[in-house]
Amino acid sequence: MYLSKDIVKEGNQILRNTSVNVTLPLSSEDFNCLKGLYEYVVVSAVDELVKKYGIRPGVGIAAPQVGVNKRMFAINAVDFLNEDQPRYLLAVINPVITYKSPEMTYLPGGEGCLSVDRSTSGLVTPRHYAIKAKCSLYDFNSNKIKTVTLRLEGYPAIVFQHEFDHLDGILYTDKAFDPKDLDKAILPLFEETEEE
Repeated sequence: MYLSKDIVKEGNQILRNTSVNVTLPLSSEDFNCLKGLYEYVVVSAVDELVKKYGIRPGVGIAAPQVGVNKRMFAINAVDFLNEDQPRYLLAVINPVITYKSPEMTYLPGGEGCLSVDRSTSGLVTPRHYAIKAKCSLYDFNSNKIKTVTLRLEGYPAIVFQHEFDHLDGILYTDKAFDPKDLDKAILPLFEETEEE
């Protein structure tokens, strides 16, 4: 599993490079990278393990963030607005986004990134509300790869697009706006409420 010391930080050229497709079947090097990404998103979802390993929680991590310019990433996202939806715990290889909804959205609190240590509070990144993506998924239970078309919307779609951008050398900060400067047609994924 990757640790904080393995995460490439903003300013490193690796994060700006366009990643290349992964050759299938996976080489042992690519397998180990993908497994490390997958383990990171699994472990970082457990508070006790975050503390034990001294890592930042993250719902996604892409290969360029650990210094590998290959088109693969892992996500661990739940659609918290629709509890009937499954958890999207995915090890993604060679994704291609084939559809982007015209409806746009954003996370009112803004996005974060394991590679960006500076504060970006008050900035939001517009994303397509729904996407379709063709990709290969690695199943660590069966140790098999299958090619699928994913249909994602809401929060899982936002996470997927964030990680996909990493493969093209794009950070969320490149697309960030002050919410007051956004087109009024771009709606927040949810409304922030004040806690009492």
